Amino acid sequence: MAGMGRLPVLGARFRRYGPLAVLMGGVGIIALAPSADGDIWWHLAAGREMVARGSVLVNDPFSVSAAGRPWVDVHWLFQLVAFVVYRAAGLAGLVWGKCALLVAGALVLGATLGRRGRVDGSHAAFVTLLVVALFSARSLLLLRPVLFTLLFLALFVFVLETVGRRGKLSALWALPALQVLWANFQGLSALGPAVVGAYVLAAGAGALRDGRPWPFAAEAAPSVARARHAKALVLAVLGCGVACGITPFGPGAFALPLKLALRLVPATDNVYSYAVAENVPPFLLEQTTGGEFWHLKWFLGALALAMLAAGRRLRLSHALVLLGFTVLALLSNRNVLLLYWLGSPLAALYLAPAVRRWLRARSAALAGPALIAVNAAVLCLVVSTASVAAARETSLSEPTPFRVPVESARRLAQLTPGDVFTADHQGGYLIWQLYPGFRPYMDSRLVLRSADEFQEYLGLAEAPARFDAFQARHRFSYVVLPTAYPDRYLGLIAHLYRNPEWKLIYTDGAEVLFIRADLSSEVGVNLADSREVERVIAESERRHSASLELRAAARVQLGRLLATLGEVQQAERALTGVEHPDVRALRARLLFATGDGAGAERLARRALAADRNDVRSLSLLARIALARGEAASGAHLLKRALVVDPFDAEAGDLLSQLQESER
Repeated sequence: MAGMGRLPVLGARFRRYGPLAVLMGGVGIIALAPSADGDIWWHLAAGREMVARGSVLVNDPFSVSAAGRPWVDVHWLFQLVAFVVYRAAGLAGLVWGKCALLVAGALVLGATLGRRGRVDGSHAAFVTLLVVALFSARSLLLLRPVLFTLLFLALFVFVLETVGRRGKLSALWALPALQVLWANFQGLSALGPAVVGAYVLAAGAGALRDGRPWPFAAEAAPSVARARHAKALVLAVLGCGVACGITPFGPGAFALPLKLALRLVPATDNVYSYAVAENVPPFLLEQTTGGEFWHLKWFLGALALAMLAAGRRLRLSHALVLLGFTVLALLSNRNVLLLYWLGSPLAALYLAPAVRRWLRARSAALAGPALIAVNAAVLCLVVSTASVAAARETSLSEPTPFRVPVESARRLAQLTPGDVFTADHQGGYLIWQLYPGFRPYMDSRLVLRSADEFQEYLGLAEAPARFDAFQARHRFSYVVLPTAYPDRYLGLIAHLYRNPEWKLIYTDGAEVLFIRADLSSEVGVNLADSREVERVIAESERRHSASLELRAAARVQLGRLLATLGEVQQAERALTGVEHPDVRALRARLLFATGDGAGAERLARRALAADRNDVRSLSLLARIALARGEAASGAHLLKRALVVDPFDAEAGDLLSQLQESER
C-alpha cells in the first residue's frame, strides 16, 4: 500500500522533470557528430596564436591573399575557449562542448515559457517542436561561434519574457552585460539589439494606444505602466547598441554585421550569395540538394497556424521576432537554424493551448492523454533515429572523413615550407596543422577578401587554364585539392596532372597533393600504372576497414578522379565490386569515354529514372545527344540541368560551347 501511495508522487515528478530529461537527451544526441566544418581549424589556430602572442589578432597572419590586412576578429573569445577545450580534451571535447551549449540553450528556451507552459501543454509541445526541428536541420549544427549565439538568443528572450511576465524592469540591465560578451563571440551579436528592438516597437505601439482597442495582447504585466515598460526597453536597446562596440576592434566591430548582412542578399552580382553554399536561399538550394530543406515549408506552416490560432492572444513582439527571423532564413539557408531555435518556443506558446482547447471541446477526458501520446510517439521516433545515426558516426576525436586533407598535410609537414594553393574550405586545416611554415592562398574567412578576389579564385576551378597565369604571379610551391565535397576542382586537378610543371606526389582518391616540378627530383604518381592504383586502393581499404560505406565512398571518389584524368581502365578497376548509388552514373561516363554511347545512355537513363534531378546524368545525356548531332535535344537537356543547378560548371560550359557554335 505504501508503494501505491508513492505512485501519484512519482507520476507528478515524471510530468515535471520528464520533458526536461527528454529535451536534454534529445538535443544532446542530435548534436553528437564528428566535426564536418572547415572553419573550426582556423578558429583553433587563431586561439593558439593569441595564446602564443599574449594579445588579440588585429591583422591576418595566416594566408597568402590577405596577409597583413586588418582583421576584425570578433570571434576571438570563442577561439580562446575552443583552443583551451581542444588542448584539454581534443576534438571530442569540442563536440561534447557543442552538445552542452545546445542543451543549456534549449533549457533556457524552455524556461521562457514559465510555469504556465507546464499547465497548458506548451512546454511539452516546445520540446517536441525543437527536437524535431533540430534533427531536421542537424547538418547546420556545426562547431562554430553560432553555438554561443544560440545561447545568447535564448538568454535575451528569457530576460525579455520574464520582465514582461513579472514586471521587474531592472532585470533588463542584464541585456547590455550579456551583449558585451556576445559581441566578442560572434558577429551575429547584432541580433541582440534587433530582438530587443522588436520588443521596443511592440511596447511603444501598445503604449501609444493607451488602452484603446488593439488586435494584439499586452506586452507587460498589468502592474507595470505601459509607458514605463516601453521606456525601460528603449534604454535596454540603447545599452545593447553601445555594448556592441565594446570590443578590441573599435568602430570596425559596428560595421562588420552590416557588411556580413549585405553579403547574404541574393543577387546575380553578389558572389558571396550564390557561390557560398550556406548563403544560398534554402528554396533555391532545395532544387540542387534533392530535398535537404524539405522541412522548412512545414515549419513555416506550423508558425502560420500558431499565429492564426493565437487570435487576440498574439503579442506584437513575437510576431515581429518571427517575421524577422523568417526573412533571415529565406535569405540564407544558414539562418534556418536561428528560425527553428526561436520559432519553436513561440509556436508552442500559441499552438499547444489552441490544440488542447479544440480537443477538450470534443472529448475533455481524452484531450490530455491524446496530446501526451502524440508527443511521446513523435519524440520516441526522432530520438531513436538520432541515436542510431549517432551510433553510426565515425570517431568524435577525428574530423569527418574526406572533409579535410589529413594525409596531404601529414606529407607536407615533411617537405620544405612554402605557399599552398588549396580549396577555401580546407585552408583552415592547413593553417592549423602547418602554420607558420606553410600558408594557404585562400581559406573560408571571406570577410578578408574582396568580391573580385573571390571571383578570381572561383574562376580557376571553372576555367583551369587560367591557373597557369595565376601561378606565374604567386609561385605556389604546392597544390592541395579535394576530389569531392565539393567536386568543382576535378577539372583543375586534371589540368595540373597533365602540366609538366607540376608533379602529383600523393593521392588517396579523396585528396591530391601536387608539388612544383622544379622543387622535387622524385618521380610523380603515375595513375596509368595499375600497380599505383592497386596501392591506393589497398591503402584506402586499410584506412576505412571498419566501415563498408566509407570504403565504397573512397572507391567511388578514386574512380571519379581516374575517369576525370582519362584513365578509364583504371577507373573500372577502382569500381570493381563496389555497390554505391554513384557507381551507375560514373560507369555510364566510363562507357561513353570508351565509345559505347548506347550503353552509357542506358545507364544514364536508369539513373535519371531514379532521380529526375540528377544533373550528372542530364549532362551526360546532353553529351551523347551532341555527339550524335542532336543539338536541340542536347540544349534541352543542358537547360534542364541548369534549372536544377544554375551553377553546374559542366552543363554551363557545354551550353556556352553549343551557343557559340551556332552563331
